[in-house]
Amino acid sequence: MNKYELKYMYEQEATHHIQDLYSELKKKDANIDKLIARLNDKREEVFKLQNIIKSQQEKNLREYHFPESVDN
Repeated sequence: MNKYELKYMYEQEATHHIQDLYSELKKKDANIDKLIARLNDKREEVFKLQNIIKSQQEKNLREYHFPESVDN
C-alpha cells in the first residue's frame, strides 16, 4: 500500500466515525427535547398545585378569622 491508499483508508474511517458521532448526537438531542417537554409539563403541574395550595390557605385564614362568612 502506498501513502495515498493509506490516506484514503484513514479518511474513510474518519468519515464513518464522524457519521457515527453525528447519529449519536441526534439521538441525544431527541432525548433532551423529550426531557425538556417533560420538565415543562411538570412545571405546569407544580404551578397548578401551588395555586391550589395558596387558595386553600387563603380559605383557611378566612375561615379562621371570619368563620361566619365562609362557605364550605
